[in-house]
Amino acid sequence: MSSALRPSFTVIIPTYNRAEFIRDTLESVFAQVYTNYEIIVVDNCSTDNTAEVLDPYINERRIRFFRNDRNRERAYSRNVGLENAQSDYVTFLDSDDLMYPENLSDAADFALRHPELKLFHNRYELRDRSGKVIYQYKLPSLAKPLRAISNGNFMGCIGNFLHRDIYTVYRFDPSEDLTGSEDWDFWIQLIGENKIGRIEKVNSGIVQHAERSINTQDVTAMARGLKYMVTKIRSSEKLSRIYAEYLDRIESNCFLYLNLLSNDAHDWRHGWKYLLRATQVDGSVVLTARFLRSLRRTLMVMARTPKKGF
Repeated sequence: MSSALRPSFTVIIPTYNRAEFIRDTLESVFAQVYTNYEIIVVDNCSTDNTAEVLDPYINERRIRFFRNDRNRERAYSRNVGLENAQSDYVTFLDSDDLMYPENLSDAADFALRHPELKLFHNRYELRDRSGKVIYQYKLPSLAKPLRAISNGNFMGCIGNFLHRDIYTVYRFDPSEDLTGSEDWDFWIQLIGENKIGRIEKVNSGIVQHAERSINTQDVTAMARGLKYMVTKIRSSEKLSRIYAEYLDRIESNCFLYLNLLSNDAHDWRHGWKYLLRATQVDGSVVLTARFLRSLRRTLMVMARTPKKGF
C-alpha cells in the first residue's frame, strides 16, 4: 500500500450516452469526505453530448479520460480503467449511479482494519432521481461466499473494492457473447480465489430510470450470454473444481434470471419454460426463496394475460 495511513482509490466510470446522468455521478465522487482518489472515465463512443458535459472536468484535470476506438462492451471499458489505475484500490461506478459521501472514507477505514481482505464491498440501494429510496437490497450472508455468488450476482458493479494485488491480475471477459453477464462472470472468478469482506452500511445508490441497462435487456441475448458463462465455468479446470458443489446451482439461477426478464416482458410462456429448466438442472432450487418469488411472479403475469393455451 502506498501509504499505511491513507490508501488511495481509483474510481472507474465506464459510460455510454449518459450525458443526462454523468454530471450527478461525478459530483457524488467530488463530494467524498475522503479525498485521496482519482477518477477514470472511459467513454464507449457516446453519440449524445457526453463529450460536452465532460470537457470542463477534463480541462480542469479533475478526471482522467479515455475514449474507446469504437463502441465495445462495458467489460472492455472497465478493463481500460483497470489497466490505467494507479491507486491502492479500484472501485467501479456506472455513469448513472451514485457514491454517498462516506463511501471512500469507510472503505479506507475497512482496508486499514482488515489488511487481509483485498476484496470487499458495501451495501447499496435503489433510489429514484429525486433521492427517494425505492428498494433496499437484501444481500446474502458471506459465511459461504461460493454459495452466495452461485445464487446470483449480489455484487453488481457498484461499491466494490479491489486491492492492487487483485486488480492487476484479473480482467473482465470482453466477449460479445457474454453481454449482460460479464460482471457476474468476473465476480465468480474473484470470489472463487479470494476472501471477501463487506462494509455493513449503505454507501452507494443505483438510480432507477427507464434507460437503465437492466430495463432494456434482450432476453435472447442474455440467454446466450449466460450459456456462454456456464459453459466457460464448467470447462475451466480451476473454476469447475472450486465450484464443483455449485455448478448446477449457478446454471439453475441463470434460468431464474431469464424467468425474471421474461416476466418483466409479460411473457409468462417463456417464464414457465425457464422455471422448468431451472428445476431440471437443480431440483433443490424449488426450496429457495428466489424460486418461490419467481413462481409467484409468473403466476401473476399469467393471470393478467389473455389465455391462449400453453
